[in-house]
Amino acid sequence: MKISHFIWLYVLLLHLNLIQIGLSQENGKTVRLDELVREALENNPEIKSAESRWRAALQRPSQVSMLPDPMLSYTRFAQSVETRVGPQENVFTLSQRIPFPGKLGLKGKMADQEAVASEQRYEATKRDVIFKVKRAYYDLYWVDRSLEILSEYLAVLQDFTRVAEQKYATGQGIQANVLKSQVEISTIMERRLGFEKIRQGVVARINALLNRSQDTKLGKAATIDTTRVRISEADLVDYALEQREELQSLQAMIDKSEHMRSLAKREYLPDFNLQANYIDVSRGVSQAPDAGKNAWSVMVGLNLPIWIGKRNAAVREASELISSNRLAYENLQNRVKSEIKDYYYQLQITGKTLNLYEQGLITQAESSLESALASYQTGKLDFLNLLDAERMLLNLNLGYVKERSNYQKHLADLERALGGELPQ
Repeated sequence: MKISHFIWLYVLLLHLNLIQIGLSQENGKTVRLDELVREALENNPEIKSAESRWRAALQRPSQVSMLPDPMLSYTRFAQSVETRVGPQENVFTLSQRIPFPGKLGLKGKMADQEAVASEQRYEATKRDVIFKVKRAYYDLYWVDRSLEILSEYLAVLQDFTRVAEQKYATGQGIQANVLKSQVEISTIMERRLGFEKIRQGVVARINALLNRSQDTKLGKAATIDTTRVRISEADLVDYALEQREELQSLQAMIDKSEHMRSLAKREYLPDFNLQANYIDVSRGVSQAPDAGKNAWSVMVGLNLPIWIGKRNAAVREASELISSNRLAYENLQNRVKSEIKDYYYQLQITGKTLNLYEQGLITQAESSLESALASYQTGKLDFLNLLDAERMLLNLNLGYVKERSNYQKHLADLERALGGELPQ
């Protein structure tokens, strides 16, 4: 009996500790997935960084598509140049470089496509953060629901233990049944502690994604949707090839490199330079009737694109970038198709597993437990077999909750591969 009392005291201390942990968790409000997603979109630093890069890229087109600044220069002759109308003393020059028509437009188009690519990378960042929040939330649901199931099972075990103790006290049972029940309680408490440890890690992940303090408490996860997906794999692939942000970003980079090649070809053509000069002439000693009359002139110049080698290299560089971006686009298409096939298969298998739980396994285990309990009460079944029946139902309930969580996580994987939520 001393061993029995020691085990029971140990179980009681563990139970009190778990009650305290459970109360601290229950004090938090119930959390919903849509609330966490909304907070992540508002506060996640990775999303804000990507948004700032996109907004910075939006400022680029207006910079590169405008004419360069005009140049204003002033010349003061150290020794005046004598002319018929008087000495030249000051020269004011205004010049403007004008690229060959079409060059600035192409630079603007390149910057536009870079901004489009940056925007798609920003959207991809939002999608990835939402994906991480969803997976963490479904883990939270699995842990919280598992803790509830274990608590319910623990209450049943305590009832079994009291019955076993009463039978042992009246000589109708054996001490081994009492000890077995107490050991089972200790095992369940150990499993609860394991889930509590997992929960702390999940909460830390969610707090990091929401840019919260790591000390922030998180309430229990609300229920999750159990609707099965009804859409074909081929439709998902078609949707992904149109929707996936990385594909749109690469398409923008292909367009940018094509504009880059067009610009490189235009570099074979000269740029122009317009210049206006205003010459200040003093009257000096000249007796000419137009003495002291200021002069002005206009000059047109152009550069001579004679260094063909560097221009040929620029065209080849742009052509290689086009080829590289197109191959990257093709490679990503193949990867997207592979991801969708993988996640779609996992989703289907998990759905079939859930059907097994819902259509037979849990109901059969519940019927088996009812039969075992009735037999135990009439003395036709021993205590160990009753515990086995209850444990089987426990494991099936835990497995069912895990598969429900897995189904939603596979669905989140599929949405990430698609580039957004499933089409209606």
